[in-house]
Amino acid sequence: MNVFRLAGDVSHLLAIIILFMKIWRSKSCAGISGKSQVLFALVFTTRYLDLFTVFISLYNTVMKVVFLVLAYATVHLIYMRFRNSYDSENDSFRVEFLLVPVAGLSFLENYAFTPLEILWTFSIYLESVAILPQLFMITKTGEAESITTHYLFFLGLYRALYLANWVWRYHTEGFFDQIAVVSGVVQTIFYCDFFYLYFTRGERTSLIKHHVNHTLFYWFISTSTFSTGTKII
Repeated sequence: MNVFRLAGDVSHLLAIIILFMKIWRSKSCAGISGKSQVLFALVFTTRYLDLFTVFISLYNTVMKVVFLVLAYATVHLIYMRFRNSYDSENDSFRVEFLLVPVAGLSFLENYAFTPLEILWTFSIYLESVAILPQLFMITKTGEAESITTHYLFFLGLYRALYLANWVWRYHTEGFFDQIAVVSGVVQTIFYCDFFYLYFTRGERTSLIKHHVNHTLFYWFISTSTFSTGTKII
């Protein structure tokens, strides 16, 4: 544990709480992509299966459980409790265009050909593109609430801080997880663009509109750069 990872975890948690509280307080999920939230729930589910096999620390276990609970609670609010406010017509991104290549890549590029390792790898690849349905929805509707941009900001900050965490661990522990790092770099490149527009243009929809194609381009380019290595939990 170091300050960059701790700050990254806090930023990640804050992003999820911001979104959850927005839906809960407004009693509406208007403008929120249920598909993105389902993908994030799938990310946490496939990544945290080691809850049943490995104990690292109380902090690690608690954070995993919190992320899982909040992810599924958010999905419940969108598709069950406040489903009347869910804009399914504009939340029309074809998630199979993400799931199929991600699943295929996780079988081709992983650290060990075992169910848990393949699912862990799947979660890493999927996280890098899980936000695309949300961005596609914003682009399609031409609307974005300030709370949504705050949510995206803290997600981007989480990725940037985790890159700093990996740099720190490489220099202090010799740790290098190539799959996670490359996926994180690709995702952070996209958020760097978002950060620039966030601070220079304010919280307008225009600061998000053109990012979908950028993210797809960066992610598909990155798929050719993955190679095997040693994963350390």
